[in-house]
Amino acid sequence: MFLFYKNSPNSLVHLDQLYKNVILKLPVSNRIKYCESLIYRIKDDISNTKCRFKKRKLKKLLKAAECELKNFCV
Repeated sequence: MFLFYKNSPNSLVHLDQLYKNVILKLPVSNRIKYCESLIYRIKDDISNTKCRFKKRKLKKLLKAAECELKNFCV
């Protein structure tokens, strides 16, 4: 029997260059606002795109942003 595990989402630092180069240097409150805004924009993009490959990339980015936001709340 084969076991399949979902790949854990890459961190936002690896997926979003703006976050890595600029936002990461800002205070935590600004990073939280950026993640919230990013999540809102990604959900809108997912609902408007028809390309399944783009949707897959957006969902991966969404999971990474949600995980990053959860890290701030813990």
